[in-house]
Amino acid sequence: MPANKLRGWSMSRKGTALQAAAVDLDPSHGAGAGKGRRNGARTLGPISNLEDHLPSDWWRTLFNSVYLKTDGDVFENDRNTVEEVDLLIRSTGLECDDRILDLCCGQGRHALELAYRGFQYVTGLDCSRYLIRLARKRAKQCNLQVSYHEGDARNFPLGDGEFRCVCILGNSFGYFERPEDDLAVLEAVKRALAFGGKLVMDLMDGEWMRSHFEPRSWEWVDQNHFVCRERSLAKDHDRLISREVVVDAERGVITDQFYAERLYSKERLEALLSGVGFSNLRVHRLLAPDSCRNQDLGMTAHRLFVTCEVPRPARLMPHRSAVIPDVTVAPRRPASPRRG
Repeated sequence: MPANKLRGWSMSRKGTALQAAAVDLDPSHGAGAGKGRRNGARTLGPISNLEDHLPSDWWRTLFNSVYLKTDGDVFENDRNTVEEVDLLIRSTGLECDDRILDLCCGQGRHALELAYRGFQYVTGLDCSRYLIRLARKRAKQCNLQVSYHEGDARNFPLGDGEFRCVCILGNSFGYFERPEDDLAVLEAVKRALAFGGKLVMDLMDGEWMRSHFEPRSWEWVDQNHFVCRERSLAKDHDRLISREVVVDAERGVITDQFYAERLYSKERLEALLSGVGFSNLRVHRLLAPDSCRNQDLGMTAHRLFVTCEVPRPARLMPHRSAVIPDVTVAPRRPASPRRG
């Protein structure tokens, strides 16, 4: 069955996204001017070191209509969304009255799918104003109840202990420059979860990607646009840095943008989650997602699917004082006098 026929509301949703992308490809909406960009230029041209041009907060401005166009083959793919939500529900045992937080929700595709299936208390949070506005628009168009918020995954005021499940899907972890900020995200998630609540993550298999990434690639994203990509490891080999030059066949370069993701191995991720205090960790490797273009899958080619939970407090037994049983001590009979 074609992916765009899986959900009636998803089909119109995808069309809306592509139309929006077609009319909103403003270079100023990209990842911001890279360090050293020539005044007025839309591209840096050849560069020798990607890391030198990576903005520390690239994630603030990258996720816009251009992102939906370049990555839409995977992240606007309804088959992927349906299968990922299937796996989420199957691995957590969620019920329709559970409170769920879709953290780093992007355009809200997983939250919308959950609401479509009857989950009543779904919340989405993302740092991208563009994507949150699009998520709200789609929810309204589909008459689905999802509460969307713009905010920072490291510190979000949505209530402590409120959620039965927090999910971070779509390869949305490890974006920050400092590892301490990744830790802050997990600590914020733990605060938001109720005791016994579950965290579910879908992210790049960093160990595999470190030795298998494509240094250069290009692909057509539609009839009029193509994207050229460069990738390299950071100096400390801890992050994979990517560059995308998006080109309109008639107008030329639309944007030249940079982004990065920390390379978490299965073992490193397990240690990080255990250190925060999560328990019952399970890590599985996932197959590559579906792509309507089936070309450069980039950081989604090999993924890790992780589940863990906030431990329930140990049940304390009531303190009992030592009990001394009543003992009746019989008087000792006097010894019989010896006969001599």
